[in-house]
Amino acid sequence: MTVMLAGHALAEDYLDYYERGEFSLRVEKWDSAIEFFSKSIADNPSFFVAYHNRAIAYSKKGQYDKSISDLKKAVQLNPDYPDAYGLMGLLYEIQKDYASALQAYKDAVSREKRPPAKKLLQKYIQDMEAKLKKPGGN
Repeated sequence: MTVMLAGHALAEDYLDYYERGEFSLRVEKWDSAIEFFSKSIADNPSFFVAYHNRAIAYSKKGQYDKSISDLKKAVQLNPDYPDAYGLMGLLYEIQKDYASALQAYKDAVSREKRPPAKKLLQKYIQDMEAKLKKPGGN
């Protein structure tokens, strides 16, 4: 009985940290968001949404490599999560790694079920294909 109660408390902790991280994102407190999402992940390492949201906070601080690392972990945990692929594409695009951005956008569009988001991703794919055709595109 004690083990179940301890496990239950742990489950509440990771969600509590996650909600605090969400609030920190909304009020643009990036360091706080990173701290709370990190605690949520420590309590539940398979909670892929916490990795995605920590990636958002890292990206807002310009820490793109950390953000991409978290997004890769999120899609490792949930390969059908288009939002993580979409953000990964944007970050690669910011870094001018158009080939990686194109692949991430393609991964996102193949998993996306929401028509408006799918249409936007298709535009991003066209943009990346155009950039890659230009001289000097990577």
